[in-house]
Amino acid sequence: MMPVHPLHRNHTETLKEDREAVILADQLGYHDVFIGEHLTDQAESITNSLLFLATLIHSTRNIKLASGTCNLSQIHPAIVAANAAMFDHLCEGRFILGVSPGALVSDAEAIGILEEDRNKTFAEAIDVILAIWEREAPYDIEFPGNRFKVSTRKTMDLGLGVGVMPKPYQKPHPEIVGTVVAPFSKGVVAMGERDFHPLSANFLLPHWLKTHWAN
Repeated sequence: MMPVHPLHRNHTETLKEDREAVILADQLGYHDVFIGEHLTDQAESITNSLLFLATLIHSTRNIKLASGTCNLSQIHPAIVAANAAMFDHLCEGRFILGVSPGALVSDAEAIGILEEDRNKTFAEAIDVILAIWEREAPYDIEFPGNRFKVSTRKTMDLGLGVGVMPKPYQKPHPEIVGTVVAPFSKGVVAMGERDFHPLSANFLLPHWLKTHWAN
């Protein structure tokens, strides 16, 4: 679900309908639901997929709850790693982390990253998220050419639990899925190298789908 609603609809009511759709999907035996997010789209009015999905943890029983996607160019990877790990515990592993660079240009303009290479930021963020989950405090993450540096060495106090980020419920981490839109996408190759699963976008023209499979 992107999900999309007519612009004249009441925001409160569409959020209720989106929740009801997921609850029904769970009752019908669907395996998973991916919920999209945008900051600046009146038609797609869910701004944070994890926040929305958290309201469904105790209203559903079996369906896997997936961010569809978490837009990694817009959020520091330490925040994503910590929030996704907590969500994984809240739903006791009924979670898929869907990620993407974030394609909506008005979102990028709103937070001042319109001219930045969001695909590069996306790749850098993924490396940092995985490193946080793999390493112990103080982390000391500083990859060559990566803008994100993560460490708690100066301030950590292990006796008090300060400077320590949560690990996911699922080991070594939740399934990670990346959405793919462009024909011959190089993103599919990058995902395969990291053992992620690609998810071809629903609006991809059918004759381009085979290019994703080949990559």
